[in-house]
Amino acid sequence: MRRRGGAIAAAALAAALLLAPASPAAAHDELLSSDPAADAVLGTTPEEISLTFSATPSTEPGATVVAVYDESCRSLAAGDPEVADNVVTQAVDGPVEGAVLVQWRIVSSDGHPLSDQFTFSVGEDGKVAAVEECGESAGEQAEGSSEGFNAVPYAVGGGIIFLAVGVVIAVAIVRGRRGETKE
Repeated sequence: MRRRGGAIAAAALAAALLLAPASPAAAHDELLSSDPAADAVLGTTPEEISLTFSATPSTEPGATVVAVYDESCRSLAAGDPEVADNVVTQAVDGPVEGAVLVQWRIVSSDGHPLSDQFTFSVGEDGKVAAVEECGESAGEQAEGSSEGFNAVPYAVGGGIIFLAVGVVIAVAIVRGRRGETKE
């Protein structure tokens, strides 16, 4: 009876682990800061936007995209972004008044795509809702970004947990049968 209780408890624990989401690797790169900062209100149009990451992004052609838009969805990006160490810099074609949308996409040092966006304003607090409606995001423009989501850790973790549950159940069944034949 004691063995069956232990086997049932082990099976219940394994089932609970199966239903819990697998946690992804915590070592992915991330945006540490931007200049100008998100939601900042500036007196004049900046000459450039800089994004500082936790590691150096890929320098392969097309791996880094920075899109900059004003409230009328006019592109303000001047030329291609430049990568120097862990800082991505995008020149800005100004001047501009109101809200500015910055959308970025990089391929991180571990090969995963990362993308996000933020707004800031020049002169006065701009119409952020209007500028956020501007076209496709930089991530979508660069081959349909998945916002850095990687399903592989979830699939592998789920497979391992599924296999472990199967082994626990099989062991419980075999032990249960052995106990029945001894009595």
